[in-house]
Amino acid sequence: MRPDAQAFAAGWEETCNSRDLDRIAALYGETVIFKSPRVLTIAGEQSGTLHGRAAVRAYWQKIFERRPDLTFAIGQVFAGIDSIALEYRVGNLRGIEFMTLDGDGLISFAAGNDLV
Repeated sequence: MRPDAQAFAAGWEETCNSRDLDRIAALYGETVIFKSPRVLTIAGEQSGTLHGRAAVRAYWQKIFERRPDLTFAIGQVFAGIDSIALEYRVGNLRGIEFMTLDGDGLISFAAGNDLV
């Protein structure tokens, strides 16, 4: 089922900017796989990959500890059959977050990509 990408993007942005770790974690499925170059620098995970909602929640907690003023701004939104890609900006960092959604609309796979 094709997701309502604009509604998802608005909810993702609002939830992430809330800094509410429980709300953010609730965006992700229990067995999510999360990949990002930031995982190495923020979480210290050499593979750049996190497994599971608890690990993703801990990652977000470390982000907010380092950057309590962090604010996401969504740019372009792209939709697939069961996926969404969000262009975002955080300060002067720009990136794309590609996410696959499960049948419940939770993020089952996410890959962050930074502008180089």
